[in-house]
Amino acid sequence: MNFLKRKYYKLLIKLLRLREGNDEKITILQYLIKNNHRPNLKNPKELTEKLLWLKLNYYKENYGDFVDKYEVRNYVEKKIGKEYLNELYGVYDSVSQINFETLPNQFVLKGTHGSGYNIIVEDKSKLNIKQTKRKLNHFLSQNYYNKFQEAIYKNVKPRIVTEKYISKIDDNPVVEYKIFCYHGEPKYIFAEKKESNSIQKCFYDLEWNKILPQKESPIFTKSNFMKPNNLEKILEVATKLSEGFIFMRVDLYSVGNKITFGELTFFSSAGLIKSKIERFNTEYAKLIQLPNL
Repeated sequence: MNFLKRKYYKLLIKLLRLREGNDEKITILQYLIKNNHRPNLKNPKELTEKLLWLKLNYYKENYGDFVDKYEVRNYVEKKIGKEYLNELYGVYDSVSQINFETLPNQFVLKGTHGSGYNIIVEDKSKLNIKQTKRKLNHFLSQNYYNKFQEAIYKNVKPRIVTEKYISKIDDNPVVEYKIFCYHGEPKYIFAEKKESNSIQKCFYDLEWNKILPQKESPIFTKSNFMKPNNLEKILEVATKLSEGFIFMRVDLYSVGNKITFGELTFFSSAGLIKSKIERFNTEYAKLIQLPNL
């Protein structure tokens, strides 16, 4: 897509945002910008198309507690137990309520009402508190629904939580496991870790065989992860948390065989970006049975 056409579509999106009821039109344009073709929302076939359908028609405001970074803790505790929850230091309606002096040297700040509203503090002595407060106030001023038309976030109360910083053990980096579940059944895993200012990431099947895209991708080819000793337990946790949902990505951390809950994601990449693994886009999409409304 050329520059002028992309710019035109972005301007059109801004105009559509001025009035309510344009979620589908905006979503189609966002998809068009990313993929250079329109999604088929009347008869969805590909994974992204089905996720967009669910975003626009099914998983809406009444599912907000499952994406609220604070409220979801109640669901996790009921389903699998509070031992899987990261330690919570506090929840705040405003930045002025946060007492940075009482927080430990390492901690994480998260906005409860969207994705990407995170500040990771590895050394509090180096933290610019004034700048951090400005950033947090910006987070609180946002309604994440307005970014990708995910109505599931529309009524989530903007708050900040402080949580324990998940540390590595014996210089082994913390690995995040993102388990893609279809109708409550895990099908594949995306592993990711940050190491020496670089990111490693790769897909694996449930037997821990690496899944590579058809087109060579250096970051996937060079990335390697040891099979976690508690893989069976990770999959069991993901199964329980995704039970009853059409599609869900369950994000978990595992450090020293201790599993810690991360978050639940209903629309991976907001349903706008196709996977580099083509069979995820097509074959696995067939596993999603959309409801009749």
